[in-house]
Amino acid sequence: MPTDYPHLNDVATDQMAWTAAERIRSIQEGSWLPYARAKEVIGRMEDLLNYPRITRMPNMLLVGPSFSGKTSILERFVNTHPPDIDPDGECTICPVVMVEAPTKPDASDFYSRILQALMSPYKPTSSPAERYYQVKVLFAQLKVRLLIIDEIQHLIAGSLNRQREFRNAIKSLGNETKVTIVAAGVEDAFNAFNIDPQMSSRFVPEVLTRWRADETFGSLLATLERRTPLRYPSGLDEPGLMLRIHSLSEGMLGDFCDLIKTAAIDAIRSGAERITLDQIADLQWTPPSKRKQSVRPN
Repeated sequence: MPTDYPHLNDVATDQMAWTAAERIRSIQEGSWLPYARAKEVIGRMEDLLNYPRITRMPNMLLVGPSFSGKTSILERFVNTHPPDIDPDGECTICPVVMVEAPTKPDASDFYSRILQALMSPYKPTSSPAERYYQVKVLFAQLKVRLLIIDEIQHLIAGSLNRQREFRNAIKSLGNETKVTIVAAGVEDAFNAFNIDPQMSSRFVPEVLTRWRADETFGSLLATLERRTPLRYPSGLDEPGLMLRIHSLSEGMLGDFCDLIKTAAIDAIRSGAERITLDQIADLQWTPPSKRKQSVRPN
């Protein structure tokens, strides 16, 4: 057994002193992966957070396929801007609030989700107007500057009238509170916004795409390998292994990260302590596009 691990970074090297179960738990938990596109989007969100209050606040529409890393980017941004005590007073300030859009366009449910995110009690019998007023008051008190609405494609799940009402609720909230809004969702989010010229002009799109099997992809795999506590190098960025990982994940960030996690855990449990082509073939991993075609056992 090797005692030094030049193929690992310092954190993963320290983890090699852990038990197999502890290493597996660390792999399952994962960690933030600061790749270039994610840093670009977060940089844009930082600009929006610090934007001066003007009549027409800039907004963002973050769009990408499922498992492209949208939610991870949003959660990373939220975690870097946690609630804190106002240095000029005794109240808590909450610069960033994140909610998931209602499964159907419902303004009252939308306001309720914001109040829940702010841990503010409200009457179940209160009207949408009352909840809206409460949200506005809290945004002012807590100095909220940026609101994130994830899964915004749910907007198109209702009738045209309900969609229009929900879009108007978003516009009014932004106009009256001067809070910047970041909406995120799959490609259907374009349809949800483009139907309204005001919405499409207010929300500048940022698009996350599938990864190509190129040098940048190989570099990212090499970064993942350095973070994964296995005793022996796997060479994830070598052409054969890289192309196989890309094929099985179809270039989706979440899928190739999960594939590497699954393979790494299997490598620890089997004692192989490295990821290989043969091992990945034995994992029976189903590519994303074929999962809906899978027949469930009786």
